[in-house]
Amino acid sequence: MKKILLILSLFIFTNTTHAIESENNFHFNSALSQLSISFYESKKDPIYLHKMLNIQKLDFSMESLKQVDIYLEKVRNKNFRDLPNNQQWEIILRTGAYVGETIKKNDQKSQWIWVDYETAKNKDPELFNMMPDSSLYAAVLTNGENYIFPLDKVAKYLENGSEDSLAFYGQAILEMQN
Repeated sequence: MKKILLILSLFIFTNTTHAIESENNFHFNSALSQLSISFYESKKDPIYLHKMLNIQKLDFSMESLKQVDIYLEKVRNKNFRDLPNNQQWEIILRTGAYVGETIKKNDQKSQWIWVDYETAKNKDPELFNMMPDSSLYAAVLTNGENYIFPLDKVAKYLENGSEDSLAFYGQAILEMQN
């Protein structure tokens, strides 16, 4: 039941006038934070191939994103595309939340927050009107100036492999802020 509530929380549309400061946005950020932990810690409902995770190294450090790459490569090799859509989405959502939270925790220059697609689109319609309509943008990270898309990046890794490394992505985001 808790998992269902967390996923439903992701699709709450925030008040666009006060999106960054709103109570709904606080809950949205909290839901993504909890999902990032469920990437590796959910005993009742573990993520697909959870035994392939090196849990001791998943500490929200930038180095831990290398473990995410290793995990996603194993998922790719186990025929990710043959999994049911809901299981694919769960992998993308939990892993993307972990990647996003890792970037948030390690960026000393910017304060990143999660916003839903509609909030992001209302803040920057020019950018988001050019983007395809996709559930991969349901949760977007912003620092008020830039937007990043961890869920989409996880999906790209699952499609393309190591050329879409999450460790490289995270490091590039941090370097972009300097």
